[in-house]
This record gives sequence, C-alpha cells and structure tokens, in this order.
Amino acid sequence: MFAISVSGQNMPVLYDFTEIPQSLLMNPAAEVNNRWYAGVPLLSGIRADFGSNGFSAYDLFADNDVSFNDKVSDLVFRLSSTDAVMVNQQLEIFNVGFKNNWRGKYYFSFGMYQETDVFTYWPEDLVILAYEGNRDYIGRKFDFSHLNASAEMLTVLHFGVRKKVNERLYVGARAKLYSGMINFNTTKNSGYFVTETGEENFYNHRVVSDAVLHTSGYASLREIEADGNEVREGWKELRSRALFSGNMGLGLDIGFTYHPDKHWTVTGSVRDIGFIRYTEDVESYRLKGSYELEGIDLIFPSIIDNSGEVRDYWQNLRDEIEEQLPYDTLHNKYTTWRPLKINASVSYDFGIKRNRKRYYLTDYETLVNTVGAQLFIVNRPGGPLPSLTGFYERKFTDFLDARVTYTVDKFSWSNIGVGLSSRVGNVNFYVLANNVPAFADLAKAHYASVQFGFNYIFPHSGAPY
Repeated sequence: MFAISVSGQNMPVLYDFTEIPQSLLMNPAAEVNNRWYAGVPLLSGIRADFGSNGFSAYDLFADNDVSFNDKVSDLVFRLSSTDAVMVNQQLEIFNVGFKNNWRGKYYFSFGMYQETDVFTYWPEDLVILAYEGNRDYIGRKFDFSHLNASAEMLTVLHFGVRKKVNERLYVGARAKLYSGMINFNTTKNSGYFVTETGEENFYNHRVVSDAVLHTSGYASLREIEADGNEVREGWKELRSRALFSGNMGLGLDIGFTYHPDKHWTVTGSVRDIGFIRYTEDVESYRLKGSYELEGIDLIFPSIIDNSGEVRDYWQNLRDEIEEQLPYDTLHNKYTTWRPLKINASVSYDFGIKRNRKRYYLTDYETLVNTVGAQLFIVNRPGGPLPSLTGFYERKFTDFLDARVTYTVDKFSWSNIGVGLSSRVGNVNFYVLANNVPAFADLAKAHYASVQFGFNYIFPHSGAPY
C-alpha cells in the first residue's frame, strides 16, 4: 500500500470514506471492514500542504505592469494580524491494521509517521514598523502580540483499537507517543513600541515588552551550519532524533460511529489530545522589561567625566537599555500542546439496495447513496479555526465508490472536493482532491490538495470488504 498526497490537516474527502483504511487515522472508530491491511514502508502516505488566506503566489509574481515593490507594499498594508499561513507535511513510515478474528468485535491498527507543522499569523504591526519605520506613525502602538507562530517537526508512534459494541455503535481510541525533532514556538507575547510627542525633546520613544521565542533542536543545527555541509549533516542530525529523541510526549485520539437506524449515521472524533515536553537542546530568547527614551542628555561644556575619560554616550545608552530591557538567552525546559482537532459528522443513506451474498449467512443489503455534513475544528494559537463540509457519496458497483464535497473555511469559500475509490482483487486504488477549481490556476490558489494511493487489503473470506 502506498499513498502520495497534498492536503491539509482537515481532509474532508477522506473523513468517513471507510473504503480507505487511512480513514482510521481521522476517526479511530471508523467502520473500516476488512480482515487486515498493510502499508509499504515509507510509501503508505506522503502528504504536504500550503494554505494562505491573505495572499497567493499570483499576488507577488503576476506578469503585469505592477512592480514587485508595489506588490510587496500592497501586501504589507492589506494583510492583518488575523491572516494566517499554514504548511503541513506528513510521511507515513509504516501502517498496519487487522481484526482479531473474522467475526471479532475488535479491530487493531498501528504505525508510525513523521509530521511537520508550521502555522503563523501575519505580524501586521511588526512588518509595518520594519517596512515603513515610525516617522508617519506618531502615537501608534505597534503591538508585539502580533508575533504569534509555531513550527515543529516530530515523529509519532501510534496504536489504535476499535470495538464493535453492538450493531449500531462502534467506539475507538488511539494512543500516541510523540518524539520531537525540532520546535519553534512564540505565542502569548505582549508589549508595544510607541513614539509620541515629547516634553523635553521633539519625540519620546517607549518600549514595553514581554516576549519569548522557545526553540528545541535549533542550537545544534546552528553549530552544524557553522561547520559547513549543513544540509547533509542537518538532515542526518534530524533523522537521529526520529525515535526517542528525549523530547517526548503523549497523545490520544478518541472517536465513535453510531447508527440511530439503518439510514442515519453519526460520527465524531477528537485527535491529538496531547503534549510534548522539550528538555533536550533547548534555547529560548526573551525580551522582557520597559524603557523610555526622549533623547541623550549631553553634558556641556565638558565631554570628559571626573575620571578624565571621554564620555561614551552611545555605550552609556546601550548599557541603560540592556539594564531596563534585558535580552536573555535561557535554557529552561518547556511544554507545547499539540493542535487539537475535532471532527463531527451526520449522514443519511438512501437509494437502491443491492444484495451481496456472504459465505456464512444470507444476503445483506446496502444503500448506495449517502449525503451528509461534517464539522472540523483545529485549535491554533490565535483561537479555533472551524470549517464546514457538505458531501455526497455514491456506491456505483462493488469495486467503485465516489464522493463529492463542498467545504467552507478560512482559506477558501469555493473548496469543491472529489474522491474515487476502486478495488481490483485485493488492491484498492483511490484518488482524492480538495479545492478542484484551484487546479485551473494554481498560482492564484490560496489552498489546493490532492491525494492518491494503493492499499493491499485482505477482505473477509468469500465476502466483499
């Protein structure tokens, strides 16, 4: 089994698409129905994602009569501190699932994957201050809380179990062991910089700051960069942290699938209830304090102090700032919480019923059409980000299923997704795509996603899975 995909952490086409075993990673209680499946190591899932609700590549690199400097200036003043940029990548190292017996109540799955997750809000005030300076912004407080970002690379060992409580209810859970490879985290900052009209001089400058950037795994990479061969040696260092790096954490996924009757299905899952404790190679940078400057107090007529030394006004100013507004490098351990993800869906099955004979019982019936809605929420440093999806699924034959979705979220209001799943013998091939209209011109896309793969599945003997 292998899968290659470009998608975000929200995968509306995959969620509850139970013909695909990977749906168990979205909901540990998903109704995946086979004896067992196995993934080809390092090829069972490769995923990458980029999303930006505030700008696209076209905004900067369009071949038109607008200069690049003007395009940058437009972005600087158009984007706000609520605009976000997201990058997510995942590589599945191995993945296996199996039922305890052909009629058993339990389904087990386990595996390991590596993930990179970057999420940052646009630092509006800081970008304007760096780009324009403070000359035209007398009295404006440049807010340090706009610096709000997180980035991490980690590996995850996981083991899940799903139990069939009865014909209507399935419950599941997945335990996770996190191993942090590298982390950057700066959230919950406060403070400001402001320039005002002074009383003893033209201007008065004031800085108040309580800001910190936590890092883990960065200091050793910086040393590698200084030695040369940084790319090869850097990746070698990161790979050495892939398992039991010392920066360890625990997590949990839980979920359920419930059928109020044969037409209705309600599902829900909560993923990544967990944390990572960073204790190795940690280095944090903190700027905490306050300082006010209304000019340098020059002493006339003499520029020589009582000891006979020439007064160094600039060094005195620097010493005074460092005393009142210290910049510290710390080596304290810290904890980060994983971005919590919540899924919930309701669906209705209808349409022509098909009879398929099982080898041990009589015929059974399947409804071929499904319509429903799914809610997805991910917790980010600036607050929860929700998305809402409507979907339609059709079972054309025993070996072909299709799904169409429409999703509204922060990154797109026209996210139309399409999914196909087919089965030939024991080989399941599927292809999923989100935000299909964006593929007509990817340069203008704020979000795009595609995913496809092959699964080798062993169904129940004599019966379709």
